[in-house]
Formats: sequence, structure tokens, C-alpha cells
Amino acid sequence: MRTFVRVYTFKMLKPIFIVIALLTSGLVRAQILHTIVTPNTIDRDTLLLIDLDQDTVPDFAIRSQFGVIDGNDTFDIISVLPLGQQGHRVAGIIPTVFAFASRFSLNEFIGPETPFLNPEVEGGMSFAQNGQFIFNDPWNGGAIDEFLGFAIKKNENTHYGWAKVDIAPDGKSFTLKEYAVNLTPEEPINTNRFFNVAEHFLSDVTIWQSQGLVHVNFNHVVSGVVVELLDIQGRVLSQTICSSDYISLPLTYKSGVYLLRIRKDSFQVTRKIIHTYLWH
Repeated sequence: MRTFVRVYTFKMLKPIFIVIALLTSGLVRAQILHTIVTPNTIDRDTLLLIDLDQDTVPDFAIRSQFGVIDGNDTFDIISVLPLGQQGHRVAGIIPTVFAFASRFSLNEFIGPETPFLNPEVEGGMSFAQNGQFIFNDPWNGGAIDEFLGFAIKKNENTHYGWAKVDIAPDGKSFTLKEYAVNLTPEEPINTNRFFNVAEHFLSDVTIWQSQGLVHVNFNHVVSGVVVELLDIQGRVLSQTICSSDYISLPLTYKSGVYLLRIRKDSFQVTRKIIHTYLWH
């Protein structure tokens, strides 16, 4: 997922989406959409897209420019920018002439009290010139399991979210691991809510494809789990209620990208499926 002049090339991140209902301290029911991606270390020029609310429209992008030569200087730059005209914002500050993306640690809140950059302003995450960090960026020197903060606008409402990333100590690579957004408008989100969600049995499934079939294997016998195949617009094409530890679904549709959704109670997992006619 990549580049700056609004031209994008897409890279599959194999996301797992988990929706969970949580109780905030004020006993207000909040719904969080959490996306886990297969960790992918980026060490080249790219624009890695983040679709916080999974509506197929990217909301933010982590931008990297490594080994950029300008005269006698070589630059390695990592930054994050909001996409589109919706009014999305990156949490950050502008202490001088350079806008910094804020760095959040575990168990911090991102919400109405958080300082945000103006819409469409790009926040720096690492800027090295000839191997030296020349700005006082909070991400300089690397980071492990730290968080970016986001605010997105939907239907005139503001929703808060985060992305968990690693930055290499030398500023020459980064890794996107997961991201989340609070689907309840105007409510803050905490950076610690999801570390045990991945232990739920719906995330412990094996999915593979062969000969026009999608196979789903659970780690034990399950009941009442709904397995659905959707098109990329989210329309349900088929639905099966599982009562064993294994299910196989036929892919009898034209080549393209589909979604396999597995859900039970308030939990759900969604995987992208790339279907090609060569399997028939």
C-alpha cells in the first residue's frame, strides 16, 4: 500500500478484524473495531495504507522515503499522513517548523483532550540526514510496540483510534502491527484494550484455499459459529452455521477479492480471500 501524490499501489496485509463491545468507566457501551495485520517490516519507499474503520476507503498512510539522495546528503524519512478530504487528523504537535506525530505508550487515552495536527498535515516519525537525526522527533532512535493517535470524521462525528508500530533504531525501517478505532463517536480509546482479544478462540483458526474451496479449521469443536462469504462491498453471498471443528466452502464465483467472516456473539474475525479461476 503506497506513494504520495494520491496514487496508490496496494500490498496485502492479511488483516484480522475483531469487533468487541466494551464498557467504559462511565458505563457507556462502546464498540471497538480492532484490526491485526501480519507484521510487515518496510525498508523501502512506500505508502502503507491504514483503513481504520474498514469501509474500504483508506484513512491514513505511513509514508517512508529511504535513501533519498539530495546533492551530498542522504535522507531516511518516516511520517504519517491523513488521506482524503474528510478532516482526518494525526495526533501531534508543531514545536518549531516541523510537525511531529505524537508517540503513545501502553495504557494511554487518545480522545478529545489529545493535541492533534490540522487536517491533511503530515506528522514526522523519523527524519535522518546522513544517518543523523536532525529534528527533536519523539520517534528518533527507534520504538517497539508504540502507538500513533488518530481522529477520523464520519457523518460529522469524530472517532478516535490508534496504530501500533515499531521503528528501527537507525530510522531505516518500520513495522505496522495492528490498529483500532472506537466506533462510538466522541469517545476516547485506550491503547491497552486489545492485548487479550487475540486469545479468543475465533482468532485461533486456520484458513486456507485449494481447488476452488475455502477451508476453515478451528482448534476445537465449536457450535453456533456463523461462517459467511461476502463480496468486497460487504454483501453476504453464502452463510453456514458451524457445529464441528472444520468447514469447507465452495468458491463458485468469478475471480476477485472476497471476505470470509467468522462470528459468534460480539466477536468476529474477517479475512480477505483472493479467488482466481485457475483453481477450477
